[in-house]
Amino acid sequence: MASHSLSAGPGADLLVIARAAFRRSDWHTSYETFARVEGVQTLAVDDLAAYACAAWRQGHGREAVRINERVHALLVRTDPVQAAVKAAELGLAWLARGHVAVAEDWADRAALLLAGTPESAAHGYVAYLTVVLASDDDAVAALHAIAGRAADPALSALAGAAEGIAALDQGRHAEGYALLDEALLPVLDERLPMEWAGDVYRRALLLARGHADAARLRAWSESMQRWSEATDAAAYRAICNVLRAGLNAEPPASRVMDLRRVIAEVDAAVAGLLEDLLVRVR
Repeated sequence: MASHSLSAGPGADLLVIARAAFRRSDWHTSYETFARVEGVQTLAVDDLAAYACAAWRQGHGREAVRINERVHALLVRTDPVQAAVKAAELGLAWLARGHVAVAEDWADRAALLLAGTPESAAHGYVAYLTVVLASDDDAVAALHAIAGRAADPALSALAGAAEGIAALDQGRHAEGYALLDEALLPVLDERLPMEWAGDVYRRALLLARGHADAARLRAWSESMQRWSEATDAAAYRAICNVLRAGLNAEPPASRVMDLRRVIAEVDAAVAGLLEDLLVRVR
């Protein structure tokens, strides 16, 4: 993605604050300050992308998607490979929010953008989206192969997790659990972009809940909790708290309402679990 430069416009000082906050993982300050900058000047593509990340990590899912769609439109004209990665990220976001058809459309756009381009990490991220959309073994194999050729540890971690998710989706429970144990019991590779790591964690924990595997739910959620505390993203911390519900004492209704505000726009499946929890604690 193209680098940004400091602007001499009316929001220059605010832009410095927003960028610095983003670098230190202060998502709230970054989000609020980028919003103020955009009120007085146009944001460069890198700043828009950071603004979208901060919005998502604070639970502003609709706004994050809207901003990222603008980022994608800009990248299509300047960097098709990065536009493909952004399309895959948008597909992941729409899928988490429960919109499968829209996610499939973004996956198709990503594939078209990569057609005829030299293999890169971008192909791996698009393959992951294909895996979670359809539990596609060919996509798992492609992701493993790309990660191996790229010698990219982050992609390798994503590939291992994707293989485990696909195995569980296909009913190969022993294999899937073993693969996810290997991927998740340590905290996922810190070089893996946050939204992709977050998707792996939420999918794994949802599968563990669905299979009523309390031991793995506890172990994997502890890994996600350590990761979410390190990343300090409110949305992922809230998702983890909901998925851990039932392992410990259920939270009070006021806390559940706080979680609902953060999760409602970023994770449809977890939001559904939260509504069930709210019924129990009222």
